[in-house]
Amino acid sequence: MNTGIFIFSNDLRIQDNRALFEAARQCQRLILLYVIDERQNNHEQYQCKAVGQHRQAFIAQALTDLAQQVLLLDQHLVIQKGATSEVLKHLVTVYDVDTIYYSATGDYRQQHLFAHYQQQITPIRIGAGKADVKWQGIWQHTLFEQAQLPFALDDIPTTFSKFRRQLEKKLPAIAKPQQLTSLPPSPELLAFDLGSDAALAALLNPDTPSFFDGGSHAGELQLAIYFQSELPQHYKETRNALDDWSSSTKFSPWLAAGCLSPRQVYWALKKHERQQGENESTYWIFFELLWRDYFHWLAQKIGAHLYAFTGMHDHKPLTSFHGERFVKWQLGLTPYPLVNAIMHQLNDTGYISNRARQITASCLVNELSLDWRYGAAYFQQQLIDYDAVVNWGNWQYIAGVGADPRGGRHFNLQKQQQLFDPNNEYIAKWHGEQLAEPIDSVDIVDWPIAK
Repeated sequence: MNTGIFIFSNDLRIQDNRALFEAARQCQRLILLYVIDERQNNHEQYQCKAVGQHRQAFIAQALTDLAQQVLLLDQHLVIQKGATSEVLKHLVTVYDVDTIYYSATGDYRQQHLFAHYQQQITPIRIGAGKADVKWQGIWQHTLFEQAQLPFALDDIPTTFSKFRRQLEKKLPAIAKPQQLTSLPPSPELLAFDLGSDAALAALLNPDTPSFFDGGSHAGELQLAIYFQSELPQHYKETRNALDDWSSSTKFSPWLAAGCLSPRQVYWALKKHERQQGENESTYWIFFELLWRDYFHWLAQKIGAHLYAFTGMHDHKPLTSFHGERFVKWQLGLTPYPLVNAIMHQLNDTGYISNRARQITASCLVNELSLDWRYGAAYFQQQLIDYDAVVNWGNWQYIAGVGADPRGGRHFNLQKQQQLFDPNNEYIAKWHGEQLAEPIDSVDIVDWPIAK
């Protein structure tokens, strides 16, 4: 009997999950798996964790929702804590698994992890005298398939403008979301064997409440509420607001965790345009979906360069490491009240607007002269809506080592404050002026700077 494993990762949904659809179509028995790999989640890089408390809380809610949906299809979501490779070894051995399915990604680190898992599984199968497990990574994080692009992967433009212009000359058809109505059964005694309910219960009591409600039901609700309103008609004028729920779509947390697919967002947008009309603002929502697509395709092209100091152009930014400056930026204790307010909001909620991200990233790179990778890693830790390729791609953009034709962005902090917080309301709300300190407490030879 053909038995498969589907590994959930950044695709925590049932509907329009093409990788899960293929697993359901090909298998007679199917194990639905999510692994809480604490070695990966707690792995530190640039003094930051891979997953922070805000995203952990959101994912916990998303898994609760996913587990309930799976039950409605007479299946069971297996949630295990431990090393992913060890969990897979157990399942493959005990249940004689033929194929492992997962969502392919342009993220080099994720690709490296799945290659590692495959290396760990192969010797077990060969040692048992059985055929190696097949691995099927299915691409589904973008609006388009690779075959629909008007250029080869190696020829993807190095700027978004060129990418968009070439794509929109003859826009490929965007498939409608797939509806999954049934799943193959899991092997008998699977849940009893793994004790997944206990693991789930332990996970679903995070210490930090989530600023967003995790799960595809919550994501679909936000999709419906937003597009049934008039807000999309004015999106381009409001999208740069610093702190207003209705100013932007707020879809990013559900897109990042895969609770929503980009195709679901696109077709909800099309329905809104049919009912309320299309204009520059509704186009801008599609424009930003294209930006997201671009980062995913570009990451597939540049591989490990997504995380390199020199970025995709082998250009070294002028920077030094000032530990004190990095800590003050993290805690919102810089001389810049607007930046402090942004960092306080980020630390308290796990979310800040796109404009706020650009402002505080520019401050770290330009005013504080710090290595952009430390900022990207801190956003990875703190953001609920962390998407690896979007986050690191945007930081490269600001630092001048990515897809920006201008060679980096330097935001005038005073001008940004005048434009987006002229009455200091945002700064007051998030206590940006409190505890503001000079950039450094010591000079170049470690002598204290007099206050």
